[in-house]
Amino acid sequence: MVTVAIRKSGEENVIVLPKVILETMHLKVGSTLDLTVEANKIILTPRNKETSLEELLSGITPEMMAPTEDEKGWLDDQPTGKEAF
Repeated sequence: MVTVAIRKSGEENVIVLPKVILETMHLKVGSTLDLTVEANKIILTPRNKETSLEELLSGITPEMMAPTEDEKGWLDDQPTGKEAF
């Protein structure tokens, strides 16, 4: 087990992962991790794949896609320049 501390860096709180952990997990600066909390434990899991469009859109509901009152106003407007519709 490795012990790490939470440190302040500007306005952020950061945890520094030791180099040996990064090497063991085949991670590098810029790697993406999922963070979950389970049973009072922080769990970091590497994301080894690209997020699919289906995953990105899975949380969108029809209500989120409905135009706002502001958007409804310009949906019926006529082009003012050389827009092609």
